[in-house]
Amino acid sequence: MKLRSLLLLTALYTYSVQAQDSKQKPINITFEARGDFRNEKVDGKTDHENSGFKGTNLNLILKGNIGKKFSYMYRQRLNGINKDYSFFDATDWLYLSYHINNNFTLTAGKWAVMVGGWDFDPAPIDVFQLYEFPYNFPCYEWGVWGSYDTNNKKDKIIAQFVESPFQKMYNHSHNEKTNLYAYNLIWYGSHGRFHTDWSVNMMEYAPNKYINYIALGTRYDITNKLQVQVDVMNRAAKHQAFFFKDCSISGRVDYQPSKHFNIWTKASYDVNQTNTDADKCVLPNTEITRLGVGMEYFPLTDQRVRLHANYSYAFGKNTNENGYLKDKQSMIDLGVTWRMKVL
Repeated sequence: MKLRSLLLLTALYTYSVQAQDSKQKPINITFEARGDFRNEKVDGKTDHENSGFKGTNLNLILKGNIGKKFSYMYRQRLNGINKDYSFFDATDWLYLSYHINNNFTLTAGKWAVMVGGWDFDPAPIDVFQLYEFPYNFPCYEWGVWGSYDTNNKKDKIIAQFVESPFQKMYNHSHNEKTNLYAYNLIWYGSHGRFHTDWSVNMMEYAPNKYINYIALGTRYDITNKLQVQVDVMNRAAKHQAFFFKDCSISGRVDYQPSKHFNIWTKASYDVNQTNTDADKCVLPNTEITRLGVGMEYFPLTDQRVRLHANYSYAFGKNTNENGYLKDKQSMIDLGVTWRMKVL
């Protein structure tokens, strides 16, 4: 939990931090990698395609300043390029920020689509178990956004205008080229033990057709070593019942018995009881639950090396044949992650 929170804050506050820090290098270079051993079964039968030793992630990260007013960030997934997946498809971040002052920043480029909820925040290299919706959501797109930080840095608001995550899906299925867009507003708050990751979103899934999200990610730090987080996401389109017919709920508890260990347990629930095709991530008549538990061990105090182990079990109905979660699906995952600062 602490590592994930640190990575999120690094990304969110790089605008103001880089602009104010005169000692910030023009360029910082980091490599990070993750490998796993997985055993995945569906109804007792091993899924060999998703089992065995896997090279999960290999990332290159560059960040720095250009003068006093500009900063940049770049993250490339080096393992995500093939004949169907271009270089820029594997680019998570590539943006340039202009720091107007200590409060306002304007940015253009590619970054995460700003949807609330803690399950959306970790980078792919830090993902262990998600609910069904994030697995099917293309979360990095090109666009522009503006951010506002309060003077005490306890609140950050981002307004974002980007390509719709469903543009490529629509163009591929309809064999045409059209432009679809998404409009997002998110609030990150940190007030004592209470933390928010809340958004409202309007996603164009077909020309002039939109699905709206209300995504509320809330975390409460019970103690310095014990945290509880809850994500509630409601989705609705025109002529669709608004609340809880199409939604996802996720809860997680983290406990750090020492600075080297994080132990967590998690539960999630996805449901879509509508008769529309607006939700491209959780299909109609889906109702599926996932339960899991896991641990992370950091042998170094700077947490640049991580060993992890986790187990999950899913049950219910997923009408998406290509979906991630399946009925009677169990998964054991063991792995190691390391981060190497080059410059």
